[in-house]
Amino acid sequence: MTIFKNKYLYRLSITAAIAIFLTACSKNDDLPIGGPDPVERAPYANGFFIITEGSYGQTSGTVQFYRYGADTVATKVYEKENPGKITSNAAKTSTLQFATMYSGKLFLMSKINGPLIRLDAATLKEEVRFNQETSNWRSLVGVKGAEGLVSANDGVYALNLNTLIPQYKLTSVSAVNTGDMLVSGNYVFLLQSNGAKIISTSNYSFVKGFSNISRGFAKTPNGKVWAATGSRLIAIDKNLDTTGVTLPVAVGSFGLDAPTRLTASTKENAVFYHSGANIYKYVDGNATSLSQPFITIDIAPFMVYGSVRYDSNKDYIIVNGIQGYGGASGVNYLLIYNASTGALIKNIKYGNDGSVVDFNHIYFPGLAVFH
Repeated sequence: MTIFKNKYLYRLSITAAIAIFLTACSKNDDLPIGGPDPVERAPYANGFFIITEGSYGQTSGTVQFYRYGADTVATKVYEKENPGKITSNAAKTSTLQFATMYSGKLFLMSKINGPLIRLDAATLKEEVRFNQETSNWRSLVGVKGAEGLVSANDGVYALNLNTLIPQYKLTSVSAVNTGDMLVSGNYVFLLQSNGAKIISTSNYSFVKGFSNISRGFAKTPNGKVWAATGSRLIAIDKNLDTTGVTLPVAVGSFGLDAPTRLTASTKENAVFYHSGANIYKYVDGNATSLSQPFITIDIAPFMVYGSVRYDSNKDYIIVNGIQGYGGASGVNYLLIYNASTGALIKNIKYGNDGSVVDFNHIYFPGLAVFH
């Protein structure tokens, strides 16, 4: 276990991202809570991934895997399936920033001159890699067929998902730092340093903007896309009209190169976010649902560095945390809660045993739920 010097702590973070991998990439909305696991058809078809950032200049980021029902986390599965390969640039000065699932593929991307990588999500075998000498990627979404978008510190680019080569920069939105993106119906929602933007999926033309929105995005079954100003949760409906609710505790942010702290249920119209040890659940139209935390993590010392994620396959809330900074960052927890009742289902303590290198400052990038 490597312990970092204080001067490195602000960027020597491990990024842990939770996403739910559904069998054959199908949507399993009818599975009961904690109900039958998906039929296992591939090595990584019965659980979810944890994406780790790596340590700047020392180690590259990697992929871990949690298999439903297990009492441990399988670490470094990317290296296992791709011997000799790393997710960063050769100097290991890029950090694994984001991952998402689209059309049966797992896409990994790094900030600070790192590569774009496409894996087969069922086997984790690497298929395509694109390296650019200078880059600073933020997030990726598939839009239609082999066409997607990738956000960066200087705007948004159209992306060929077969080659992972950016095609051109969008002129319909600002060429500024851009983070989280979400596709919903005929629109793509973008979070930029000057507010949220909505563009058309057909030709990427500008549709609408919201200068006050600084956090995003999540989507509930009623078609609403959720974002936040920090102190207010904002719902954007199918007509692109908005309503808001005041939050008891603000939604935090680590910036546009960090994950959204919003996550939404696919079974009920509910949005989750965390603040410290508390996880809040807002049920659309029910302001009293915010009157007290939905879940309070009762482990001490414990910290979540980033966000929590909803598992649509099992109706779970997934939390990954550490005991603290420095040496305490090597002790990791994977907590699994019932998203309907808030009951704790699993408490898995791992790391600090040589199985995970350089765990520190864990947070969850905005992985799309796999469906």
